[in-house]
This record gives sequence, C-alpha cells and structure tokens, in this order.
Amino acid sequence: SGRCYLVDVTTSEIMEVQKLSGKTDDLLEVVVKMADLFSGKLKLPPPRPKPTEKIPVLATVAFSGFAFVLWLRSNFTVQADFNTIMVPTILQGAAIAFFFIPLSAITLSGLTPDRIPSASGLSNFVRITAGAMGTSLVTTIWDNRATLHHAHMVEHLTTTDSAATEGFGALMAGGMSFEQASAQISRLIDQQAFTRAADDVYLASSMLFLCLIPIVWLAKVKKGGAAVDSGAH
Repeated sequence: SGRCYLVDVTTSEIMEVQKLSGKTDDLLEVVVKMADLFSGKLKLPPPRPKPTEKIPVLATVAFSGFAFVLWLRSNFTVQADFNTIMVPTILQGAAIAFFFIPLSAITLSGLTPDRIPSASGLSNFVRITAGAMGTSLVTTIWDNRATLHHAHMVEHLTTTDSAATEGFGALMAGGMSFEQASAQISRLIDQQAFTRAADDVYLASSMLFLCLIPIVWLAKVKKGGAAVDSGAH
C-alpha cells in the first residue's frame, strides 16, 4: 500500500526463523544483508565511475597520444625509412579511437534530444571551418620556416667552406657543369629545408596538444542530457 515500516530485528533472529521454516525467503535474505551492512560486517564494493567521469580521461589519452605521435614525427629526416613513417601512423590511429567520442560527449552534453541535430550540425560546421583555417595557417608557417632554413644553409655555400668546395668539386668531376652542380645542390638544400620546416611544425603541434589537456579537464560535462551518438562527428 506504499507504506514503510521499521522493524527492529537482529541477524540471529532472522536466521532462527529460516531454520524453523526450512527454506530461505528472498525477503529474509535482503533483511540479513541489510542487518550485516548496518552492523559493519558487510562491505559494499567501491562505486563505479560514472560515464561522465571517464570523458576527460579518454580525451587526455587521445591528446597525449597525438602529442607523442607528433613528437615522433618531429624527428623525421630525408633518410626516413618505411618503419619510421609507419609506426607514428599506427599510433595515431589508436589515438583517434579515443578522440571523437569524448569530443562529441563534451559538445552535446546536457542537450535535450530535439536539440541534438542542430548542435551536431553546428559542431561539424565549426570543426570543418577551423580545420580549413588551421590547414592554411600550418601551410603558411611551413613555407616560411622552409625559407628560413634554406637561407641559413645557403649562408655556408662560400668559397671558404671546405664542405661546399668539396661538394662542387665532386659533382663537377662527375661531368656536371657549374650550373648543373649548383642546381643539384639547390635541390638538396630544398629537401633539407622543407624537412626541417615540417619537423618544426610537428614539434609545435605536439606542444599545443599538451597545452590543450588542462582545458579538457576544465570542460564541465553536464548530466541528464541525451545519449551521445558516435556517428555525430
């Protein structure tokens, strides 16, 4: 009838009733466990972490993985082999697996189901726009850094530099003219300059991901919203 009664019983009294009846009743088992709980004999298991509490952890794993992958790529050289390129790519795939779900959960948390489609569309628009702007920015920085490295390396191509003189001499001894030798060395310098510029961009991106980790922990994931759809990204 919806009423609640408080019954003052002990564990021994309940067990005595069980012995007399010859069977175990579900209600009696519940009362026994409650009695043991209040008497300190029964220890409850630690509470499981709520789903919202795992979101910053997953995002931290993803950002740390991206930072590590970009740091590995910042050590690329023009002699990088297949394994050197492939290992960071595989690790990046693992980091992406931990990235989109926390991002969607943070973006769509606390929203009612009728607002999820609009919020998801706005999130995709912002992501694509920011990605396009980031691509343009990174390309510009990469080109500027390559020009800087090219200028630094060209400064050593003088008649007083023994390595430059030996390089020109070896190429010309192989049948090249001075102009052909200069063009060949210029191509080598371009390769080195753009590779070092890419290393600079990767290293800066790695530091940026590390700086973003505290911001993820500052984001408050609201409870009670609609379930996050993994296909929203």
